[in-house]
Amino acid sequence: MKFFDPDNRFWQFISLCLRYTVLNLLFLVTIIPIVTIGPARAALYSTVFAYTDNEDINLGREYLKRLKREFLPALGSSAIFLVLLAFATFAFVFWNALDTDIAYLTMPILIIVAVVTLLTFEYYSPLQARYANSFTATLKNAFMMPWAAFKYTLGLLAIDVAGAALFVFTGWFRIAFIVLGFSWLAYAKSLIFLRAFDHVSGDPNTPREAPDYSLPTGSLQ
Repeated sequence: MKFFDPDNRFWQFISLCLRYTVLNLLFLVTIIPIVTIGPARAALYSTVFAYTDNEDINLGREYLKRLKREFLPALGSSAIFLVLLAFATFAFVFWNALDTDIAYLTMPILIIVAVVTLLTFEYYSPLQARYANSFTATLKNAFMMPWAAFKYTLGLLAIDVAGAALFVFTGWFRIAFIVLGFSWLAYAKSLIFLRAFDHVSGDPNTPREAPDYSLPTGSLQ
């Protein structure tokens, strides 16, 4: 009978997996339009941040609530990042097709631009989810955070690389990734994000609902 006890660790784990499966599937559905990747990421991180504060929340319901709240503010920023990445990709393909000296000079610059844009986007959504701030201040913070908290950035990249490697080289993991992958990765990365925020602001535990300006742009200068 103890095996069917809801307080049994096995059933608690199964329950947690089911909750994160719902969160993961909702995230996958809401990124289908592509341009909504920004709002979906902001809502996802906002939800897992809330989970670290209160493990009893309904993850699916919380995600939908936070998606509605973050949608418009994140939609514009998402479009900007997508345009920048599309431009960098197009320029890279264009210059790569030209076998000229100037092309070889331009390619490293484009790679740097793409890397900086991706790292800025990596931090932008979690910053938006955690702190109440203007678009300009959040963007500036996101631009500087990868370098101000560099060791944490390396940790985030390690999680991404490990997840990508498992997806590419293990067939069974692809199914697990579709079911749970994005939500579990977001949770793992949220722990690093909170440490990174703590590193630069000293207070990663202020609820998002209470406007928090403890991470001003000036703190990263």
